[in-house]
Amino acid sequence: MTNQYQTTIEVCCHQVAIRYWDFKHEVTGHLIEVLEEEGRIRAKHMICDDYWSGELNCVYFDPETETDEEIRGWWEIITEEV
Repeated sequence: MTNQYQTTIEVCCHQVAIRYWDFKHEVTGHLIEVLEEEGRIRAKHMICDDYWSGELNCVYFDPETETDEEIRGWWEIITEEV
């Protein structure tokens, strides 16, 4: 079974959607903190370079099981249609 996680965070005064998918680690509070921080850092760097969306890539080490996994995702600035 694979897991996924998505949420909205604020980055550089923008509402940003982050999505991660197809990973095996259980979605825990610690994993959510790591994914959101990684998404925030990556989106901030890319927004400062004038991008509106991009790929996310996080290597997560689970201290309980002592295993790591590459978790991939996508971020994008949420725009409202006028």
